[in-house]
Amino acid sequence: MTRRVDGYALGTFSDGSGGFAGLVAGDRVLRLEGAGTVRDLLDDWETTRNELPELAAALSSGGGIPLAELTVQAPVEPRQIIQAGANYRSHVAEIVLSSREADDTRSDEELRCDAERMMDDKARTASPFFFSGLPAAICGPDDDVLLPAESSQVDWEVELTAVIGKTAHRVPRERAMEHVAGFTVCNDVSARDLQFPAEHRPLGGDWIRAKNRPTFLPTGPFIVPTEQLADYRELEITLDLNGERKQSDVAANLLFDVEALVAAVSTATTLHPGDLILTGSPAGNGGKWQRWLQPGDVLEAGISGIGVQRNTCVPEPR
Repeated sequence: MTRRVDGYALGTFSDGSGGFAGLVAGDRVLRLEGAGTVRDLLDDWETTRNELPELAAALSSGGGIPLAELTVQAPVEPRQIIQAGANYRSHVAEIVLSSREADDTRSDEELRCDAERMMDDKARTASPFFFSGLPAAICGPDDDVLLPAESSQVDWEVELTAVIGKTAHRVPRERAMEHVAGFTVCNDVSARDLQFPAEHRPLGGDWIRAKNRPTFLPTGPFIVPTEQLADYRELEITLDLNGERKQSDVAANLLFDVEALVAAVSTATTLHPGDLILTGSPAGNGGKWQRWLQPGDVLEAGISGIGVQRNTCVPEPR
């Protein structure tokens, strides 16, 4: 697909002879010779971030490789993937409405109001819900998504994703963004009918079989540094299925914002450069529409100012 970057971003690219870290500005890519991988660049993010503006300025005046001639790969190989669940107001309200008990006589509006009060209380007094992902699930922003034969309810969830640029442990909220290098796009693909099997329900969800299959985490196209975005809260997050808009929201509607997520995760574990924090998905996934992914479906997950993925669904080879 045709891509162009306003300002500059980091990515991983292939010219057919191997992958390399690159700086993309406009529709050109500068191969960062000797830089190693994007994770290597993030390991020394303070130096990297200070060098990028000058490199981008030189690239804008000519040189580099046309972006259209390269394959765009997932921008980084993280050590860890942390995922926040039920973290958009619209999504939580959707869950409350869809899980209404048969004897609940409240109207939809009453349910929504009660859900809003519950979310306000949670944001003040409770903590985010997290689960972990596996790097093996990552694929590129243009790769096929493999649909497993044992699932008939494969779902989508577009998510704004924070990329860590500085080791973080017990970081207070007010310093959290110092540890975020930038943002990318992820699509948390999930096999819903494998997520809560009856045999395992007392123990919780089966996150491996449901969410961590090969290609179940399309990532990218690029990592846009925080200084290239005026305010992440203004970013529009969308997902189209075969050209039809299914998800649309803005990051301002996160129940727990990026600062809160970084602070909470870093209290529980140590975050390292290149790690990903998926911030949750808005309302409008397949469960809401009762529409599950099928071979031939095309997913376009995008975030304004960051980029768009385009993944085609195909049967997983047996």
